[in-house]
Amino acid sequence: MPPKLSIHPNIAQAETLSSEFYENPEIFIDCKEKIFASSWQFITHSSTFNNHTIFPFSFLKGYIDEPLLLINNEDVINCYSNVCTHRAHLVASQPCNINTLCCPYHGRNFNLDGSFRSMPGFEDVKNFPTKKDDLKSAPILKWKNFIFASLNPSIDITPILNDIEMRLPSFPFDDLAHDDNSSASWEIDTHWALYCENYLEGFHVPFVHKGLAKDIDVNTYETQLLENGVLQIAECEEPLEILKDPRTPTRNIYGLYYWIFPNIMLNFYSWGLSVNIIEPISKEKTRVRFLSFSINSMEQPQEGDATLEWVELEDQSVVKSVQKGIKSRYYKRGRYSPTHEKGVHHFHGLLADSLNSSVCS
Repeated sequence: MPPKLSIHPNIAQAETLSSEFYENPEIFIDCKEKIFASSWQFITHSSTFNNHTIFPFSFLKGYIDEPLLLINNEDVINCYSNVCTHRAHLVASQPCNINTLCCPYHGRNFNLDGSFRSMPGFEDVKNFPTKKDDLKSAPILKWKNFIFASLNPSIDITPILNDIEMRLPSFPFDDLAHDDNSSASWEIDTHWALYCENYLEGFHVPFVHKGLAKDIDVNTYETQLLENGVLQIAECEEPLEILKDPRTPTRNIYGLYYWIFPNIMLNFYSWGLSVNIIEPISKEKTRVRFLSFSINSMEQPQEGDATLEWVELEDQSVVKSVQKGIKSRYYKRGRYSPTHEKGVHHFHGLLADSLNSSVCS
């Protein structure tokens, strides 16, 4: 049995997670069902279906390889298992534009609502078909043209999404388009939680991100704790109307950084939205995906030492160093800064609550 985690609710008294959390393979496995299978994962933007009716994907590639399908059936998008109910072959292998699904193994056909349609060679089968022969449906959440999926959702993210809408009433979500040229993916030699911890505090900005520290006001950097999430607010000198919060109109917002437990980051800028997805591969390797969505094809800054890529590479250097340090026999656990590391403490508390739960669906 994995050890029980303990995080004191008072940050001034709390110690960080033990290094065993990052090193114990049983804990890494336990995270699959108790955290990630219960989470909402960002899948795609609705513009994916401009040219396709079918979009196959893996829930968390390399970690929870559950084959799923998004299907656009007369402008209604739903999610289904991508596993044929006959002999478990994958039904679809790539995005396509079709009116019915046909398994390439033995020709079993399904309608776009996931229901069984036909099957050769089954004319004499008794009590066939039944509901068991339909593709199984999976939970889906649609918000502002973005699509999230889950396997067994128990983490409520609607309060975070509601907070975004309240804080950014003028943000032009309908004008966002995926910018493939500004999107990227990396595989990093670090534990996924170490990457999230680094994201959840601005404490390191003056030390690690010299260029970014010139663009933002590090003295007014703010962290707000949300249900199943964290919001960080960075201010700047120049007013950016698109990020104005009507409740605090005098604040000049450089960026709003929303983290959704356990591994999704929605970063709002004057040019658009950067979605960061942190995907575990092993306890010492993590995939980081940056998906850029620009407002009316607006270009994000591409030069200098404060670009998204520059800052990302600086962060990668830090978390790879922490991964090496976490293995040291001389390190067990640390303490939090109550001023600067509220987000990290909140994250650790959510991890402990989830992993200590006896319910594992």
